[in-house]
Amino acid sequence: MGNYIYNVGKYDFAAGYTFIKELQSSFNTNFISSNLLIKDTDELAFKNHEIIDINGIKVGVFGITTEIPDEINEIELKDPILTAQSKIKELRPQVDLLVMLLNASISEVRNSIESLEGVDYLFSSRETSRTRPQTSQKEGGPLHYCMGIEGKYIGRFDITISDKSKPVTDVTSSVMAVNFYENRLKTLQNKDPKKPVEEIYKNNRSVLDMVEKFKKGAAESQTDMQSAANKSFYSLIPLNGGIASEKGLLKIVDQVLETCEDLDKKSLKT
Repeated sequence: MGNYIYNVGKYDFAAGYTFIKELQSSFNTNFISSNLLIKDTDELAFKNHEIIDINGIKVGVFGITTEIPDEINEIELKDPILTAQSKIKELRPQVDLLVMLLNASISEVRNSIESLEGVDYLFSSRETSRTRPQTSQKEGGPLHYCMGIEGKYIGRFDITISDKSKPVTDVTSSVMAVNFYENRLKTLQNKDPKKPVEEIYKNNRSVLDMVEKFKKGAAESQTDMQSAANKSFYSLIPLNGGIASEKGLLKIVDQVLETCEDLDKKSLKT
């Protein structure tokens, strides 16, 4: 998956802070957090942020969490919103796109999103729901997405940057509308591919009205897409049985399952 950047959140401390650090050193996992400190110090517990270059576009990524478990004594939490605003001020001049990873409840996200001006993309976790492609994004703020829980889906973003000085516009709904209208027109056209659709239904006023509506809708959606200087298209990829597994990771999972089966057998015997 290329540059994999992981924001440390509340539930990642289930096995303790030391375990996360062991994962980091053993597997070179790219954990980040901008507001988790070693207790009673000014030292960050994880890397502060990451700036990556994708086809000449500089993308800044920083992470914030709003809560840690009470039993974690080695770590303390800096104010999430104040820290986020400070990171935006620091990173915005350095990058073309600014991404914030936020581990928070849905109510906390809704209450804070207006305070995050300057962020292009906000990816939130600790929510059970996922953002569907047909969901309209609010204008004037970060494009906000959640992939849900259990890793059942991957969100994909196809981004076209034409003018770095202008904001990114979500054109997902426009693309989906164009596809919808064109597919409906194609279905009507299938009756006789050799004739214009208007001629096929020249004696059916209701269908002709429908054809006019579909063509107008497709044209308007195309105009909306073309007027955006920088475009973002969002799609959800289901991680079902049709997705090939990464062999190294699959081997680890198989080993764990075999160990669990052996332990179950031993438990039954005793």
